[in-house]
Amino acid sequence: MKPWLFILYGLLLGLLAAGLILLIAQPQRGVPITLYPAPTPTWTSSPKPTVSPEPIQVQIRGEVLKPGIYALEKYSRLQDLVSLSGGFTPSADIERVNLAALLKDGEYFYIPAEDEEIPDTARNAPCNLYEVQDPTYDYPLNLNEASLEALESIPGIGPSKAEDIFTYKESIGRYTRLEELLNVPGIGEATLESLREYLIVEP
Repeated sequence: MKPWLFILYGLLLGLLAAGLILLIAQPQRGVPITLYPAPTPTWTSSPKPTVSPEPIQVQIRGEVLKPGIYALEKYSRLQDLVSLSGGFTPSADIERVNLAALLKDGEYFYIPAEDEEIPDTARNAPCNLYEVQDPTYDYPLNLNEASLEALESIPGIGPSKAEDIFTYKESIGRYTRLEELLNVPGIGEATLESLREYLIVEP
């Protein structure tokens, strides 16, 4: 064989050996990592403080076990006041008592015995029943100023829904627009439209 062929084979073998050495010695590649941009912080407004209604004080006398003046939560009923005062005595004429009557601060109720006359100063006296139970209202009412009784007088708004409207107002402070009534349970678009004739929102 010719000498130059030995030289050529030697070079090829050397290159092949060098390639094998580089391939074996090459460090193993790691798994590529994908970097994402940092998340943008989302700012949320701090929650509004919940308004706690002040208690009311109402007096009860007559045929109850513990007559006196009692502090109750706002929008309590006469039934709640009777329970606090120990309940009726056996002589109480409960047929002349409206236990569902809504209480207001500073009121006075008298629980009569049978055939006993109710004092005129009591809210449940006959002379006061018409004024209390059948008031008239000028519509539209300001939603932020309307009393619970005024709301109950609106067609489609009963005692339960009126209390829900008040409860929601206390949680937000004041209504700023009539559409916020949609956040009150039981009030949808159709009910809201029917209320526009009777309610407005004023500052």
